[in-house]
Amino acid sequence: MTEYAKIKAMVKVFKNYGISHPSKVMDSPFEAELGFDKAYLEGLIFDVEEALQVILTEEEIPLLRHPKDLFGHMLERHS
Repeated sequence: MTEYAKIKAMVKVFKNYGISHPSKVMDSPFEAELGFDKAYLEGLIFDVEEALQVILTEEEIPLLRHPKDLFGHMLERHS
């Protein structure tokens, strides 16, 4: 999967969670500013994993506090 295809897939998942322009909220914390609770955030991460056909480890998930963390992690570590 190309980097462009990954970004496109992640943007689609974010849109399903009510964030139509992820680039505008990249630095916003999921919980404090975007209003995600733990279950909602886990659902988003699960859907991104499924879209990219990647499984994150239990150690990786707590590091994903902002959209930029999730995008960056998926693009850098799972190319």
